[in-house]
Amino acid sequence: MTTGTDLDAEHWLRRWDAQQERYIPDREELFALALDVVDRLAGTPARLLDLACGPGSFAARAAARWTGAEVVGVDVDPVMLELARRTTGERVHWVDADLSRPGWTDAVGGGPFDAAVSATALHWLPEHALPGLAQRLASVLRPGGVFVDVDTLLSDPARPRLAELTRTLRVERTDRGLATGEDFRAWWDALADEPALADGFAERERRFAGRVTGGSSLPAWEQALSGAGFAEVGTLTQTFDRRTLVAIR
Repeated sequence: MTTGTDLDAEHWLRRWDAQQERYIPDREELFALALDVVDRLAGTPARLLDLACGPGSFAARAAARWTGAEVVGVDVDPVMLELARRTTGERVHWVDADLSRPGWTDAVGGGPFDAAVSATALHWLPEHALPGLAQRLASVLRPGGVFVDVDTLLSDPARPRLAELTRTLRVERTDRGLATGEDFRAWWDALADEPALADGFAERERRFAGRVTGGSSLPAWEQALSGAGFAEVGTLTQTFDRRTLVAIR
């Protein structure tokens, strides 16, 4: 990747956070709640894992809250990881790995981790990848450790009218939030014009070519996590089909 110094990564991270808040107005509250859940269920973590960390928004907040913790952020997107490195820096250990494949557990240094978190990211995984991810996550979390996922998890397809209603209401609310300001696609289109990230975008296109993305449902997540040996799995908060899913190892 090109690593010139002419990239204002802080500017792009601020724009990222702003456009994400148009989709999820209570995003900061959900971040704080997720970290509270870690505190209440697992205690102050010595090691914490951020799955599909993106540009590091969640990992940075965890590192600021627990200054003595080892925080590891893992993602397969080279552009996002470059922004994370340039903004949060060495306070978080950034790992380039694909969560849909087995090797990421070795890449993050194995276990045990006290907690794992994720936000608005893992819904990109197809449902057939969830059991393997859950098994590998269980293998690196200590007994009593906790996983907290803040994400869009689709409603039960076996209840199609309710599932469609929750999706429709979420989309309508999102559209109101996006009536003004930058959205997800506009942010990516603007970022792609940054010369310092040209190599990263080329690698990103290569990695994502032909990749199947998801739209995974809540029942699929619950089944995968329970099947991987998590003792308790449940939804802590829900607004339409945006949920805070908690699983205790």
